[in-house]
Amino acid sequence: MKTISKFLMLILFLPAISGLFSCEKSAFDKGNGTAEFSVALPDDGSKSALSSDSGNVAYQIMVSIEDMEGTVIMSDSLIPLYIFGTGYVSETIKLKTGQYKLTKFMIINPAGEVVFASPVEGSELAYLVNDPLPILFSINSGIVTRIVPEVLYVGSHTPGEFGYAGFGMQIIKPLHFYTACVLENQTGITPSQYTTAKLTVHAPDGWHYSFKLEAFVNHLIIRGGYSLYTFLVEKEGYSPQKYQFTQRELLATSATNPLLLKIGPGGELKLLVLQPGPDGGKDAMISNLEPDKNFGDHKYFEATFLSEPVLTVMRSNRSLIWFNLNALPKSAVIRKVVLHLRFDIPVPFDPAVFPVITDPTSTIWCGAVLQRITETWEENKVTWNTQPKTDPTNQVYISPFIKNANFLDVDVTRLYVPTSTFPEGARTNGMLFRLWPTEKFPGFRFASSDYPEATMRPALNIYYTIN
Repeated sequence: MKTISKFLMLILFLPAISGLFSCEKSAFDKGNGTAEFSVALPDDGSKSALSSDSGNVAYQIMVSIEDMEGTVIMSDSLIPLYIFGTGYVSETIKLKTGQYKLTKFMIINPAGEVVFASPVEGSELAYLVNDPLPILFSINSGIVTRIVPEVLYVGSHTPGEFGYAGFGMQIIKPLHFYTACVLENQTGITPSQYTTAKLTVHAPDGWHYSFKLEAFVNHLIIRGGYSLYTFLVEKEGYSPQKYQFTQRELLATSATNPLLLKIGPGGELKLLVLQPGPDGGKDAMISNLEPDKNFGDHKYFEATFLSEPVLTVMRSNRSLIWFNLNALPKSAVIRKVVLHLRFDIPVPFDPAVFPVITDPTSTIWCGAVLQRITETWEENKVTWNTQPKTDPTNQVYISPFIKNANFLDVDVTRLYVPTSTFPEGARTNGMLFRLWPTEKFPGFRFASSDYPEATMRPALNIYYTIN
């Protein structure tokens, strides 16, 4: 305790005093003054607690100030304090003219630890300083008031020994973790994907904070020091999900190993299957070699580019299809749409000439696409020359494939779920099936709604929830 009784006066020269030397504009408003702090540190080697080998280090001064009537003017206010070379720089405090009391003063290091504090009169350590808190001072207009509290090195001393109830603050260490929200895939058609959401983190003592999660791995910082946290994940149109994680689980996350928060569709996921026959179905084939002929009763739903044996030329065929969604409830929210296609005899192609490349961004990729039709058309009237316009926005790619099964499931959700830039969807006029980007690939030939066997006909599987 003897080492605490010696003090070394260290003056902290604060910025903004240069304004006093301006002849054009006063540094002080009328009726206001400025206070700055000087600090008396004990000459016991504890001054090294404010040193750093890493260069500039940010410290903070915490102060509480009252007026003479006991009204709180500043409560646990933090003022930046920086080590700058061999000296220190800090900010000033601007107050109205009058008399005040400094009731709390401490210095906090970058780790959030109180390293020095001024004892309060009547406390166990108050006898070690000449002038314990509260310290009276006056603020005068146009004058810089210098306040010089004496501080003691905290070390292993408790707040009560300084006369504070926990210093009026709780030192919180931040907790860093990585997380992402994914849409839970209940249909089993496509993998889960990152999505935006609202995450609210709750601590056992009532502390909570809400974050806006982006559609990627998010680096979040929360209040540390709790063994267990409750997470509430919310997204419009989806059921809120509640999770609980330990502090150890959060600390174990990383940018490459994030905490995945799954969120599923709101309400029970329902399925509507549309598989019309010749009477209820609407599909047709169009051909460039017979541009004015209608093929509304064609038994194949195809996009092909094959040689014509009789004419010894190449024939390009495309197909149109539309499903009636009137059976879908008006309050339904579409979550996923899958087009189920079957074929009897696959169109032959040579993999050596047309390799199976599943990445449509490849420069040598060729296959087919499903595009949204933007104009009305009639099954028994449409021809190559009268084919409706289409929109390639959000088109769905179909890559060449070799498989043992005779069916293909194609996720066409993007053609049915409207967005701000894609207002209507394929539910209005249907889809066009064509080769892409050029007509050089043999193509695909599936059964249409006119196919004799009912189970072979196209089916549209619509997964939805009721809003």
